[in-house]
Formats: sequence, C-alpha cells, structure tokens
Amino acid sequence: MPTTRFVFFLFLSLFSVPSFANPEASTKPSVQTYEELLHAIRETRAASEARIEAAVEEEKVREAWETGKLINQHILLNEKRAQYGKRVLQRLSLDLVMSETELGYILQFARTYPISPPAEKLSWAHYRELLSINNPKERQEVTKQAVREGWNREQVRDEVRRLQGRNQESLMLPEITPGTPYTYSIIRLKDRLKIDLGFGIYLDLPEKDAKKFKEGDIVRVDPSSEALVSVIARPPLFTYNATVTQVVDGDTFHALINLGFGITVAQRVRLRRIDAPEILTADGKEAKAVLEKILSRDQGRILMKSVDIDQHGRPIADVWVQGKPVDQELLDLGLGVSLSE
Repeated sequence: MPTTRFVFFLFLSLFSVPSFANPEASTKPSVQTYEELLHAIRETRAASEARIEAAVEEEKVREAWETGKLINQHILLNEKRAQYGKRVLQRLSLDLVMSETELGYILQFARTYPISPPAEKLSWAHYRELLSINNPKERQEVTKQAVREGWNREQVRDEVRRLQGRNQESLMLPEITPGTPYTYSIIRLKDRLKIDLGFGIYLDLPEKDAKKFKEGDIVRVDPSSEALVSVIARPPLFTYNATVTQVVDGDTFHALINLGFGITVAQRVRLRRIDAPEILTADGKEAKAVLEKILSRDQGRILMKSVDIDQHGRPIADVWVQGKPVDQELLDLGLGVSLSE
C-alpha cells in the first residue's frame, strides 16, 4: 500500500543525511582486501534493505488504519441510507482496484482499534489475523505475546485458530463436482439456432443438425463419430479443459481454454469461492507463489467450470488440478478467505 512518494522520501531519509559520530572515521579504510570490501558492502546493503522493509511494513499499518478510519467516518455520516456501507466498499473496490475483502479488513481494523495501534510492533499481516479474535481481552493478550516473543504471521494465525477451536473440518468448502466437459446448449440468436460455447462465443448449428435439435436442447460431441448427440439430463455447462499460462495473484490467473470444435480462447479467470490477500502484501505474494505451484502440476493442465462473470469481466470458475479443487488447498494453507456461497 505505500505510495511511490513515500518510498522516495524513505530513501532520502535513509541515505541523503549521513550521521557519523566521527566524520574522519568514515574515510579511514576498515577493510584490507577486496573480498572483505565486497563482504562489507553486501552486509551494508542487507542491513539497509531490512530497514527499508521494516519502514514499509510500518507504513502499511498506518495507511490501513487511516484509510479504515476515513471509510468508517463516511459510512457513519450516511448510516441512515440502507446498505450504504456495502455499496461504498463495492465502489471503492472498483476505483482503488482493491478487493472488497481487503477493504472490509481495513474498515474492521479501524473499528477494532479506535486508537491507532503501534505500527512498529506488528505488521499488517499480523493485524489481519488478530482481527479474527472477537474477545478484546484475548486479542490484547495474543498481541502482547506476539510482540514479546517475536511471532511471525503463521504463529499468530495458529494461536488464533487454537483460541477459536477451529479445525480442518470447519474450514472445508462444500464439495463441488465438474460438469460433463464439452456439453453445450442450443440457443436461438437472430432467428438462427446456435451452439452456446460460453464466454460470448456462439457457433452456427450445422444445417444437417438444424432439424434434429431445437432451442433449449443439450448436446455433446460423440468422440467416435464427432457428430452432435442429445443429452437427456441437464448437467452443468461450460466445463472445459484448459492450460494455465500466467498466475496474476492468489486467486486469479490466465489460461488458454479449449472450447471444442477447434476453438481456443485466452481468458483471465478468477477462483469463485475464495478471496486471496492483496498481491502487494507479504501474504498476497505467498498466496500467488502457492497458486503458481498448484497450477503448474500436470504441466499446467486444469479442468474448469465457468460459473459467472465478475465486475471486472473475468470468468468466475471452479478449478480442479488432477481432480482436486484448487481453492480448498489454498484455504487449508490459510492463504485465502472463504466467500459466502
């Protein structure tokens, strides 16, 4: 979340004003060999990068709290308007290019901590986990212990889960099954029967099949004859094989989707049932790395069932790799938030 301006001034503050106790000592050689010089410079660089990273993390906490406070004040001024808070988060999500879930955390952060918490003690990732503790006394105790013992985010999350008595079963998403791949619906567009392939792509129904099928029929391609045949049941449509080409973040990726009939489309796909942390956060980077690892199995081949289109025009889909749902694995690792069904 830190802006470019912040990072620029941070660099100025760290490097532009030397603060040596003895100015003459800075010009006196402290290393004799080139190898010692190289080692010393690398140590200096590592220490500098650590200070910069710590300062950026502090700023993330401050920015989250101040942003949440602004949103909360605005909602309170308009609290008489039904569902106004939800609509504000939806609009901010579009204008700020942030997920509603992350904005919800930011708003909850300001409401949970009326006074800005010490930013230099814990990171934004720590506070996101602490927000799951509803009891203020328990939350304060975990916070103190995390600071005292130098817990990382995973240790805080484990303690939160212990307090809440959560287990893996409570984190299980409902079981989902893909539809029958390459099953299509016959629709009518401009007085012509067409095969609906999904994603706004329609294929003219061949003349030889025009008398065999009618609007609303469900069909599939017979692998042996490559002819269209009727399907009696109405299975979920738009289930296709695809190949992942790029992972964007912890819940979004690009894929080449084989629609059948020799047609392949490139689409940006979003997982339907979870929301991953923002990519600019440490959690978000970890979620992206894990999703990349999962989707790279079986040479990037996946099975996906397109369900809807989100506000950004991306297909929302259920995704399986080697028969296993992708979102459940991310949720088991604590790298996603379950969205309401």
